[in-house]
Amino acid sequence: VTPSAPGAGGATTRPVTPAAATTAAAAPSAERIAAVSKIEKPQSADAGEDAYLYGYRLWEAKFFPEAQAQLRFTLEKHPRHKRSSYTRNLLGRAYLDDGKPSAAAKMFAENYEKEPKGDRAPESLYFLGESLIKLNEKPKACVAFAELAEVYPEVAAGRLSDRLVAGRRNAGCK
Repeated sequence: VTPSAPGAGGATTRPVTPAAATTAAAAPSAERIAAVSKIEKPQSADAGEDAYLYGYRLWEAKFFPEAQAQLRFTLEKHPRHKRSSYTRNLLGRAYLDDGKPSAAAKMFAENYEKEPKGDRAPESLYFLGESLIKLNEKPKACVAFAELAEVYPEVAAGRLSDRLVAGRRNAGCK
């Protein structure tokens, strides 16, 4: 069961408690609650940026369920924010890093489809391929990698070149 995003009310970067980010079967420990509460919540004039950055900080600290809940909340409250491509891509990463490649693949595909010119669309295609490898869908991963190279040739030859070569090799692409 996937937890729902935090409800409305309060500040847009309201804390995501471990209880809100985990399934009912897995109650968070007091240590986890204390550790999550130490993650700094940005507070600037840009609530959408703050919400994204808080999700990023949770992900970076490896609090994946909490990051997932925060990033879903961010997309719900700020769907057209300049960071929406970043947010969907990072939500996919949080799923992938949490061992949920199916949910990750869906989010990466959604990011690419919704914002093909978004800042993180190329990364989403790359990580879609990685998710598909984990799902043992290697031919589909090769399609994602080929799409990345075709649609974003500068990125495929630039910042993602090493990753793309490794991804293609791991998927057994021709």
